[in-house]
Amino acid sequence: MTLTDAWLRYMQVLHQKAPITAGAVRPPRTLLEREDAERATTPWIAEIREFFALHDGQVRPVGGEDFVGCVFPGFDLLGLDEVVAEHRYSREHLHDTEDLGDDWGTIARQQPAGEIAHMFVSEYIPFAVHGCGDLLCVDIRGGQRQGCVREFGAEGADESEPESASLADYIDSVRISVESGIEHSGLLPIVEDGALMWDFDLGDDTVQVPAPEPRVMIRLPFALTHFQSSQIGPDDELIDLDIVRQAVLDTAQSLHPGAVIEGGESVFRRVPRQQGVAISWLVGIDRQAATFVSVVTGIGDEVIVHEMPEDGSARFVFDE
Repeated sequence: MTLTDAWLRYMQVLHQKAPITAGAVRPPRTLLEREDAERATTPWIAEIREFFALHDGQVRPVGGEDFVGCVFPGFDLLGLDEVVAEHRYSREHLHDTEDLGDDWGTIARQQPAGEIAHMFVSEYIPFAVHGCGDLLCVDIRGGQRQGCVREFGAEGADESEPESASLADYIDSVRISVESGIEHSGLLPIVEDGALMWDFDLGDDTVQVPAPEPRVMIRLPFALTHFQSSQIGPDDELIDLDIVRQAVLDTAQSLHPGAVIEGGESVFRRVPRQQGVAISWLVGIDRQAATFVSVVTGIGDEVIVHEMPEDGSARFVFDE
């Protein structure tokens, strides 16, 4: 599963279960602004660039404004300006590592991702913040665990093990928690007045419910191919996304005759004419969010369009 797939599936669940929190997620900033934020921190990995092409954090009410909830368990989603500010602040206010020797800072930065640095290194990219000042970061140091998600504590630094192997895995695990009502990071998802809240799980007998087996089988004549927009070269042929979007809307209308069909949004702006490339679309059906996937055939702007089930538990099978 790509990060974009994981994010769109989670946003669909949020729109259904906690629309106030979903509505607090801001749209992404321009590519130039995202590149400025990267230059202000440290060179990002592709998954972080993809992540901030999907959103610009969430609205965080101040004063007497209404509570809008937290996108992640106990953590507010950060936007570009906040990422830069938190990164700069954390680099300027380092934890005490005097007992580890004068060269510890250099050693910590040279460690592979996932190792405990006992301090904030520039290769930690924050993407969410707790009210007490703790951060969720992506560790982009080198090594097999590059891109893992870890918590960085205002008091305890990075003493805990990484939360997830990647942003995509972390987001999907949160979606499963919200969708199923099971605990995540010691907190239970609770929705009040359309806002997602996270409360302590005080029970000792919490049953971890496994994700349901896919009930919908989607058959395709060829296998899916994953791609990242950053990998598109100047000589690659591109499909016309306006034509594809209309094909998605037409399919939605044919599957839901009489319904009001609107929207048709995708995070991609450039897609190669490559057989098997899948594009996720958010479509409004009578003001209810639905996810569609279009699969590029490689012939002109032709695509195969399917509506995804509400729980996202479809399984693709291929004729080849």
